[in-house]
Amino acid sequence: MKIVSLTMVNNEGEMIESFIRYNYNFFDHMVIIDNGCTDNTIDIIQSLISEGYKIHVFNESLESYNQFRLDNKYIKKILNEIVPDIIIPLDADEFLSGIDNPRSLLENLSLDRIYYITWRWYVLSDKDDVTEAFIPKRLLYSLDKPPYNQIDGSEVTKVIIPAKYFSEMKLTLSAGHHTVFGKSNPKIEKIKQLFIAHYRIISDTHLTSKLMCYVMRGIVSMELTTKQTSHRTNQLAIIERGGSLLETAIDVSYSGYPKNVIYNPLNLSFCEPESIKLKYSISSEDSLIQSVLHTGQEMAIRTYNLERKHKEKPYLKPIILWLDGFTESDIFVPNPSNRSILLTSMYNVRGYVTEINELKFLKVNYRLLITPEWLKFLPYKYIVVPNGVEVNDVKTKLEPYIINKEIIISEREYLQKIGPFLMIWSLILFIPSLLCTGLSYTKKNGIKKTINSIRNRLSVKQDK
Repeated sequence: MKIVSLTMVNNEGEMIESFIRYNYNFFDHMVIIDNGCTDNTIDIIQSLISEGYKIHVFNESLESYNQFRLDNKYIKKILNEIVPDIIIPLDADEFLSGIDNPRSLLENLSLDRIYYITWRWYVLSDKDDVTEAFIPKRLLYSLDKPPYNQIDGSEVTKVIIPAKYFSEMKLTLSAGHHTVFGKSNPKIEKIKQLFIAHYRIISDTHLTSKLMCYVMRGIVSMELTTKQTSHRTNQLAIIERGGSLLETAIDVSYSGYPKNVIYNPLNLSFCEPESIKLKYSISSEDSLIQSVLHTGQEMAIRTYNLERKHKEKPYLKPIILWLDGFTESDIFVPNPSNRSILLTSMYNVRGYVTEINELKFLKVNYRLLITPEWLKFLPYKYIVVPNGVEVNDVKTKLEPYIINKEIIISEREYLQKIGPFLMIWSLILFIPSLLCTGLSYTKKNGIKKTINSIRNRLSVKQDK
């Protein structure tokens, strides 16, 4: 039997290694959607892949948070490409468990129905071992009964999906993985032998990171409703007023449920002891700094995209240029080749990519300079390597950061890709674009300096 999990992640650095190492004991394959991670989440996943974990990561960093749409998109992809028997949607703070080994229980399920299971909700307490990095060993207390819906008192459910049945019945997974629905009335069975351990908040620092990053993303997202974001903004307001961070974190971990808890550590006997030893975890303080800093940078790049998009030519897809022609003296003032400058005037160059970290977030020809890890936040059809630079060398350098190396092409290949019509269109718009750039520079610097700049560039900075 082939069992596959599906998870969307966004800055799960403190959770992701525990999540994967634990749950992989029961799955054959894990599919992870990167919805814009800016911390070390993807680095940890790549390290686990190099250890032999069968994980497939898909990049959806340009998408706003829309779990419903992305989950159903990738369920279809999993059904068609991996062809599993069972799909289990999980959040990165959820750990599958049961009264017996979850793998054995899953293999004994009939595949002619959908299954609903419940949460076991873990909470913060003053007895937590905050030095323990493996989450199921850190939080040992849970609510005394499964979480329930406030409206009707029914238990909150999570879904186990027999793949063929889901496809044949043409079902859709609800937001949050709580139910399925469709035109047909599927056969649904609630079972008790399996459950999901849920670790919503694992420390006060974890809460701070989640709140600050979530609120920033909530501001720019047009997908999230007031109902989805209000509890986060309210919690952040408590902290900003000087309320106790730990008390707020403990309170948030209960999510409004009665504070009736029991000592209830997760059964780890179903896991091979070596399989749950962590190697890549970082401190919560480091995770907080990374998450907040990088989320702010991500938001700035998203704003840049909006501004740059309005200045681009119609009918041409944006591209990224590999930064060429720099020397040691250019490190802090990047100075690309003349050819590279002409390309930005002719085509829709969204930005430059470079390996030089000191150049990150500078501008060249009003285009943003990024290092490879930030590529996922710029929309582009191709990464174009200017003539004179070896394309295969660039492919090797960028391979860890992109899914398809074939989108890295030479300037000559790019001209072939766009074809004669768009090439002529680009040339028609080239002169007005160049004139606008020149006039703007002249207005700011004067005619004499403009002439000197052109003369110096042509005489000193020849194409490299």
